Amino acid sequence: MRWSYALILTVTVFLGGGSLALDAKDYKTAYDLLRNGLCSLKITCLLPADMIYPADWKGDVEARLSRSREVLLIGDVQSFQPVISYLDAWLRTTDPTRQQNRPQIFAVVPQEQMVWFRGWTENPELAGFVKVAASSNENEPLSVVGRTGLPLLILDNQAVYMPTWWQLDGPTMRQVLTWGCLLVDQIRAANLRKQEVK
Repeated sequence: MRWSYALILTVTVFLGGGSLALDAKDYKTAYDLLRNGLCSLKITCLLPADMIYPADWKGDVEARLSRSREVLLIGDVQSFQPVISYLDAWLRTTDPTRQQNRPQIFAVVPQEQMVWFRGWTENPELAGFVKVAASSNENEPLSVVGRTGLPLLILDNQAVYMPTWWQLDGPTMRQVLTWGCLLVDQIRAANLRKQEVK
């Protein structure tokens, strides 16, 4: 009998029509309700606390990008074309207000893809906003990150997005964000060492 309640709850929450139909932002709330409901009914408490749910580019990712002070890109550059185009327009803006609010951009990419960032890193006006590290054997932690094959976008320790725009939420996200902060520190340190050598 309890499993039939669970089935009804699942169908109602996730497949409901009309006014019950969920948009991407409601998935997390629905999942939390389902998870807590199943546990309260003593059906199962084994659903993971973490959840991956869809995020809308225009309404969610772009909106967060517009408020971000730090942006961290990890992985294959081609997965981030909308993000890179958005950031490029922002970095090159002639609007004084937008210029004052430009974010710091950090990237860990395969060595051969560093060429994608030359338009930023070789431009004296923009170079201060962009720190790029190649995943190579020279710096082992960055190398491991670059070879994971899973592109991630971290915005101001608020969200983690993966291409085709899925958002991770839960305890694992908090660990990834902590790891992202450490990675940003490593990229800064690597860039400082390069400047000192010059």
